[in-house]
Amino acid sequence: MQKVTQLCKRKSASFTPLAVLCAAIFSQPSFAGSWQQNVSIGGFNNVHIYTPDTQSSIGNGHSLMLVLHGCVQPINNYLTANLEDAAEAHGMVIAVPDVMNKAGYSCWSYWQGAINRSSGDYKNLINLANALSSDAARNIDPKQVYIAGLSSGAAIAAQTACVAPDVFAGVAPSAGPTIGTSSSGAISTCETVSENTFVSRCESYAGSYKDHFATQIAVIGHGTADTTVNTCYNQQNADGFAALYGINQLSGTTTISDDATRTAEQSLWQENRVAMLWFNNLDHSWSGG
Repeated sequence: MQKVTQLCKRKSASFTPLAVLCAAIFSQPSFAGSWQQNVSIGGFNNVHIYTPDTQSSIGNGHSLMLVLHGCVQPINNYLTANLEDAAEAHGMVIAVPDVMNKAGYSCWSYWQGAINRSSGDYKNLINLANALSSDAARNIDPKQVYIAGLSSGAAIAAQTACVAPDVFAGVAPSAGPTIGTSSSGAISTCETVSENTFVSRCESYAGSYKDHFATQIAVIGHGTADTTVNTCYNQQNADGFAALYGINQLSGTTTISDDATRTAEQSLWQENRVAMLWFNNLDHSWSGG
């Protein structure tokens, strides 16, 4: 999880490339350091929300990250996924919504329906982010709102970041199909999407908001042992966002390690605006637990 949180603040005079998701001045005692479970907010019936009692060294308030579950995965699983560690380390409010418009095996329906700000869970996710960031008691910096997800949650997170780059300063899809792909590309098969097609799709989803891609960032991750969702999507998604942002990949990789048993290989793009992570020996799982 801590690797997935290596997003950074939207570009500004104080922009720090690939700083970890962060920022908190203080949080109210009623929320600090605890989970609120099954909150009805932003169009969702059930959202788990964690607010830390730590502060951050940058920004004007807590950062916020929406974490989207995968298929057949109850949001209660994320109560034991080590999200608290990242939240406390980086002063980050975390919200885990249960999908409203379920498809297939309780998946986020990224391959169905219109992809725009007024449709389905795209509308709900934007409303959730805005409802939380406008709540003064949570002290969230609206410039530090991010979205991440696993599998179908990764795909819907990426498409939502395309739809609303003015809302989401960064996106972190993990083990998810590329934007605009079909349900048949979700299991084992790789559905090829060129960089030009990726850019065209993402910009069409954004419409008049596409200028905000100038400051958005992306962290892409995938487990090397994933046999559920094809690992081709890791490089494809990273290349797509890099093309969208108009940046080139840097040479070399860096090995990141939590301990002797958990490592990841990281590749970076210019300005550190895109990072790609390979989680060594991880299957189709959330990288935090």
